[in-house]
Amino acid sequence: MALLRCGGPEEPAAARGPTVTEEWQPTTEPLVLHVIPTTVARGAQREARALADRLDAPGLRAHRVLSLFDGPVEVPADFSLRLTASGTPATGYDPRVVVKLRSALKRLDPALVVAHGGDPLKYLVPAMVGRRRPLAYYAIGTFAGPRHRRLQVWMWRRLLRKTDVIAAEGPEVKSECTELLGAPADRVVITPNGRDAQEFHPRRSDGGQTQPLIAFVGALTDGKRPDRFVETVAALRARGMAFRAQLIGDGPLRRALVAPSEDAGVELLGSRPDIAELLRHADLLVFPSRPAGEGLPGVLVEAGLTGLPVVATDVPGVRTIVQDGSTGLVVPDNDLSALVTATARLVEDTALRTAMGQAARRRCLDLFSIDVVAAQWLELLRPLLPVV
Repeated sequence: MALLRCGGPEEPAAARGPTVTEEWQPTTEPLVLHVIPTTVARGAQREARALADRLDAPGLRAHRVLSLFDGPVEVPADFSLRLTASGTPATGYDPRVVVKLRSALKRLDPALVVAHGGDPLKYLVPAMVGRRRPLAYYAIGTFAGPRHRRLQVWMWRRLLRKTDVIAAEGPEVKSECTELLGAPADRVVITPNGRDAQEFHPRRSDGGQTQPLIAFVGALTDGKRPDRFVETVAALRARGMAFRAQLIGDGPLRRALVAPSEDAGVELLGSRPDIAELLRHADLLVFPSRPAGEGLPGVLVEAGLTGLPVVATDVPGVRTIVQDGSTGLVVPDNDLSALVTATARLVEDTALRTAMGQAARRRCLDLFSIDVVAAQWLELLRPLLPVV
């Protein structure tokens, strides 16, 4: 039986997201259900899909992905609630999700549920009331809301109490889970972002590229600060430097960025599912984010595995991935001049870019490849699964 769309007029199948499995046929292994907010190709969603695939034993699919909301068909999901979000999944609270999710959990009867991020968690906790199964929470990013909002902090403290284990993507996230949100330290384990080293790999040749290409990849939101990337490019143009620049992503700031991007010579590519291929054509990634909400930026792992050096602001998780002076350059988060100077240094020095990119690839292979991370997840989830 399909998990059908709820609410609003029926849309053409191509617009509703991934194909829905007609009926769940239980395997001999207990089902582990990974829940994501949408099928949009954001880092968390792509990682959830890659992780579910890696955790499966050869020839046996026990890990499945369920999407709460419809979206562009960019990340394959095994199941979908077929709901359309009125805004973004991170804003507000839609009670329809709880009803549909509760029904889906009854049908699928998973042995273990993994909430990839806070958006699935806020729906899974009420949906699982009275039908208790182990719940793992992948804490992605630091708390982005104002800490003086006691009601919001109280709510998240309550949600975290309902989890059996918390996988924090970085040390700052772990500290916040225990210190701000009150999770017991023995239930919080650092489990970093992981990416597929076969998908994210260096380009085979330079392809005859004559000018270095600077890239920004991320949501066009105030926290990711794409406007700071455009300002950096404009400052480098004013120095007479020759290069290309691409801004990859979509979000609420897109319209405001059109004019300044055109003036600075920045190509606006919008949201793209082919991030790995785009990174292979780049020479340098600039990551100008603000601190709030960051935890262990997956795009820095993607860049590292692709052999790209990065210039990044000093926000949570960056120094866990980037070794300043070895695999990239880290600058203060509120210092535009330092960001411009560091970017200019790497644009001008081909040999330094190459050396840093090679070091970044080695480091990310050792620490953040999906195989390394999947092994950590196996250890995390195994105690929660029934013995079969």
